[in-house]
Amino acid sequence: MCLMLYIGSPEALPERSAPELSIETIEKQRRAVAQWFSQPVVQFVGAHTGCSCGFPSVTGETAVKYYDGMWADSGDRTDDLRSVSALIELLRDAVKAGQPLELYPVWDGDEGVAPKGVIHWSLEQLDPETFFFNERFMHVVLSREAA
Repeated sequence: MCLMLYIGSPEALPERSAPELSIETIEKQRRAVAQWFSQPVVQFVGAHTGCSCGFPSVTGETAVKYYDGMWADSGDRTDDLRSVSALIELLRDAVKAGQPLELYPVWDGDEGVAPKGVIHWSLEQLDPETFFFNERFMHVVLSREAA
């Protein structure tokens, strides 16, 4: 089973397939995920793993905060950081004035399961070294400059 990351945006992001990051149309059997987004366009985002497991993530009933040493045991940290850096760059390019992007990391097959909550991120504060997703939480990204 794999983690799947979906992104909601005002306009379709260009599809791409690169070793560190891919953007694709959502497969038919996974389209139930679109109901959780306020943005009109929802796409799949893959990491270096093909799925989204290459984006660091944690599971919890409440949002978990970053702490030093969180990824100390990760054998794939270098590859994960390449995917995270590419994702952050994509977010910087895609955020438009006053229009947030939404990111929903959910396990494959659970696309119809509602988010546990919402986490707001400032684009300017995203750092590859401390970046991670709280699984099944909607992450809303907005630029302070755009606000």
